[in-house]
Amino acid sequence: MYKFKFYFFIGLTLLLGATQTSIAADRDTQIKAIMTETGFDKLVQHAPQFAKNILKQSSGAMEPEVNSALNQAFVSAFASKAINKDVIAIINTHFNNKQASIYLDQLQSPLAKKIAALERTTNDPESHNKITAFAQQLKTKPATAERLALIERLDQATRITDFSVDMQTALFKAVFTAINPVMDEDMKIGSSEMEKMVNEVRQSFNDSYRENTRISYLYAFQKL
Repeated sequence: MYKFKFYFFIGLTLLLGATQTSIAADRDTQIKAIMTETGFDKLVQHAPQFAKNILKQSSGAMEPEVNSALNQAFVSAFASKAINKDVIAIINTHFNNKQASIYLDQLQSPLAKKIAALERTTNDPESHNKITAFAQQLKTKPATAERLALIERLDQATRITDFSVDMQTALFKAVFTAINPVMDEDMKIGSSEMEKMVNEVRQSFNDSYRENTRISYLYAFQKL
């Protein structure tokens, strides 16, 4: 009897362990699929260049050796693998298997695939001139109020503009927070001035990014 209980306990422990491993593997697969289907994995690859571009704007205020050291630090801090690891950790914290399954079904539906394909056309290098011409055309032949309202709702639902602004503002603040201690005394920025600068940059990004999103969506979905 005791032997039966012992083996039953061992078997149950192994079964639970295998179940947890299976759940974890399934979760990892779903998270990877979500990041692939949404294109977020490709977006993360551009983060290091974003950081370097913003740091480059401030390079004139630093000594060459300081700029070089900070550049290496930022490349490491904003490395795609590091960001990817942080994103996956956050998703894991809020992960819900049922919601993830529903979300993946939506992303993989024919309509979602069609919309994603249309969105991708705005990122093609050959589409740049077409979008520029389309934007000029909107000045003389603007979209209808109903169409603009739909585009605004879409932007709010996907948070494309908000996400872009958040990321650029965070990088801007990170750069100036990092270089502030090594700048000359007369060029250092106080905390209140820093927040004022960040808010001004956020507003500047918000206006330009919102306009870019509006034109991109109007162009991408003009026949939808």
